[in-house]
Amino acid sequence: MDRFSQISVRTNRYSVPVRLIGRTVRAMLHASELVVYDGQQEVVRHERLIAKGQARLDLDHYLEALVRKPGAFPGATALEQARSAGKFTPVHDAWWEAAKAAHGERDGTRALI
Repeated sequence: MDRFSQISVRTNRYSVPVRLIGRTVRAMLHASELVVYDGQQEVVRHERLIAKGQARLDLDHYLEALVRKPGAFPGATALEQARSAGKFTPVHDAWWEAAKAAHGERDGTRALI
């Protein structure tokens, strides 16, 4: 696993929780999904990417790191993927804006995370 909390499987990259950075994980590639294990414990399940050179990033995998560096949150690729997938909705954005207005940019973003 690399320092960006991603593993490479064939020609694609998939996120794993940041707590696993530096650990060796095992990936099982199936027809429609990828399952990642830390020892015997399943840690993540991603829909398999078919085209080459793509990345599937789960925003939840990065929250532990982003709470320490909230300035990286607005430009995070995982955030954009979450928005595109409908997992980070306008309701989340509205809550984030309200939190930033009440607590400032950094602390409001931390409150969201």
